[in-house]
Amino acid sequence: MAIATIETLNFGLGRLVEAARKHGQELHLLTVHRGFYQHELAQEYASEVKIVDVETLNADKVVTALKEIPDLQGIIRATDLWSPVCLEAAEQLQLPHQNTEAVRLIRDKGRLRRHLFERGLTRSSSIVFNPHTTEANELAHRLSFPSIVKNVSGSSSQNVWLVETERDLALTLEAARQVHGLKDLTAEPYFFGPLYSVETLTWAGETRVLGVTSRTLSPEPYFREETFSFPVVFPEATAEELTAWVSSILEATGYREGFTHTEFIITADGFELVEINPRLGGGKLGEMVCQAYGINVYDAFFDLALGQRPALMDMDLEPRCGAAQVKLYAPEAGIFEGIDGQELLSLHPGAPALYPARHAGDHVPAIIDGRGVVASLIATGETAEIAHHNVLAMAGKLHVRMRSAAQV
Repeated sequence: MAIATIETLNFGLGRLVEAARKHGQELHLLTVHRGFYQHELAQEYASEVKIVDVETLNADKVVTALKEIPDLQGIIRATDLWSPVCLEAAEQLQLPHQNTEAVRLIRDKGRLRRHLFERGLTRSSSIVFNPHTTEANELAHRLSFPSIVKNVSGSSSQNVWLVETERDLALTLEAARQVHGLKDLTAEPYFFGPLYSVETLTWAGETRVLGVTSRTLSPEPYFREETFSFPVVFPEATAEELTAWVSSILEATGYREGFTHTEFIITADGFELVEINPRLGGGKLGEMVCQAYGINVYDAFFDLALGQRPALMDMDLEPRCGAAQVKLYAPEAGIFEGIDGQELLSLHPGAPALYPARHAGDHVPAIIDGRGVVASLIATGETAEIAHHNVLAMAGKLHVRMRSAAQV
């Protein structure tokens, strides 16, 4: 028996192998670029992964490759970009899959906010526009400042702009026109308050909150994600209110099965949605959840792929520790050479571990968003706050080495 994943998160392959063993399944990874998984494919467990090289954004080629896998039982959908291909392939092969329309709605940030506004679940709608055909002076009359302008299907904090004036809007439109392949943008209100994400798992319309992740962002006008800690402990009444709120939002979208990573802000007037990602949180958040609870949450991917209620829905989730992460960014664009100070990891409390996102010789094109990440550092502690201090202390001892692209 076999389960296939059409691409996956850049870390988590080892957790999927562990889950495959438990479920008695052979794991097949369909990928267009093996190098993306370079670090994990160098590990001992990689021999248990059957790799299929295929153009993974081409649904026809993916379906053809899947048909060649003996006794295929299901498909794991772990990422945003490959969601349409995963769902189309599952439909064609008559395998268990999520509500396709719900996933499409959630992935379209502009349409999602309008949908929720019409149902009273957000305080403001969105304005969707094409930067190539829209003029700043026309759009400015429809906006309230400050606003956030972003790609309707973006990720990794890329193509997100803070717009405070009509001049900012004109500069944003010009920048957006230079981004290859960028079509529609959405303009949404800027909400004041700290940013969190709530990690959830839903089955048959029932939503289980796995926990809340805090995060810090870079100074504005950029929104570069820099640190995370899990699980955030809210007062009981706040936690219950959050569970009811996120459950009502997911119900309104028709999302009835699967992981979600919902970003929200706690404003002076309560919770306000930023966006929903119909998947387990990226950026190693899945690993943080695993470490905090001492379980493998990736087991649920197999339950979902097999069309059965995930065991994770009914587990007693008591944190055994807190987990925190620092994203290490290149100090400048250029060629990544390496990270100094790694020999100190074993001396530091919290069992810090480094997860590389770039390898020596890789080009780092920009540092204002996720493209600038060269590695992530995760550490634990008795609580999320202690874990956060542990990882920050260790991160300060690491140094990212770069060289100018002109020197190549």
